[in-house]
Amino acid sequence: MQAAIYYGKQDVRVEKRDKPTVGSKDVLIRNLCGGICGTDINIIKAGNEMGIRFGQQFGHELFGEVVEVGAEVTGVLQGMRVGINPITAKRAGRRYSLEVGGFSQYVLVEDAALDYNLYLFNDDVTATEAVLMEPMSVGFHGAFSTNPTVTDNIVILGAGPIGVSAAISLIGEGVPNVVVVDVDEYRLAIAEQLGAKIVNTKVETISAGLSRHFGTVNVYGKEVPNVDAFVDAAGAAPLFEQVMQIVKPHARIAIIAVYKEPVSVSLAEVMSKEVKIIGASGYTHEDITKVVSHINKRKTDISKLVTHKYKLADIQTAFDKAIDARDTLKVVVDLS
Repeated sequence: MQAAIYYGKQDVRVEKRDKPTVGSKDVLIRNLCGGICGTDINIIKAGNEMGIRFGQQFGHELFGEVVEVGAEVTGVLQGMRVGINPITAKRAGRRYSLEVGGFSQYVLVEDAALDYNLYLFNDDVTATEAVLMEPMSVGFHGAFSTNPTVTDNIVILGAGPIGVSAAISLIGEGVPNVVVVDVDEYRLAIAEQLGAKIVNTKVETISAGLSRHFGTVNVYGKEVPNVDAFVDAAGAAPLFEQVMQIVKPHARIAIIAVYKEPVSVSLAEVMSKEVKIIGASGYTHEDITKVVSHINKRKTDISKLVTHKYKLADIQTAFDKAIDARDTLKVVVDLS
């Protein structure tokens, strides 16, 4: 089979590797589509071994078809079209979940079971839609860690794939008052097409934009936007610091962005306003099942997230496009 192998900074090569041998508890997947994640991009740019070792198969967002089933596996049939949880796909677990093989033609899922590491999709769902299961689960987990209600005013910081996934997760579950904040017109336009309100902080301040959408409340003599919850998928320290200046009492802030440097936070502000700051990492089985239902039922037009598609032979070009990030949102690799 052909597989993308990670060798370090800006170095991913497509090589010939042996097709995996299926053990009694395993399932072999013919990979149909793999997604390039922000984590993949950071690894390629840095050339480090965060979650993946040099010389290993790359990629952790994937969707495919079951082609071989181990003798002890029950409930899984040849021909099933499944999304894969990379954290449980290998016995190595989360530590090396980024070398599952999302950019390989065939992928071995160990200790295979439905609703554990394999998630079944309807036949009419496209590979382009289903491959979004994993990143959307991250966004879903972050959005719902704020315990939203249908009347809440919620702000998503960042219009990347995770931020937009968080927004459509809320919208799909009946939470209509969602604003996405970013500086990228292209990405904001997609978020708006998917049902979110938008604020471009190149055009207006975050305070003015959120006040325009949600109105204001008076806090200690100062008018601030009436926002109940923020979901930070941006990882931009200046933006987070602006949020802390306008946050209202009892608001919740979920952090799903990966911050590379410490951020200054006024704990006096957190205390006096009783602000809840919540960390949200990864996802749960329950998150994934909600996302699979969202995609199967097409609660939103999730396919709009995918803006560029490349063949496996062109994976370096795919990474170059994803890293460049101009006029793009989600880049995927077609292995069908």
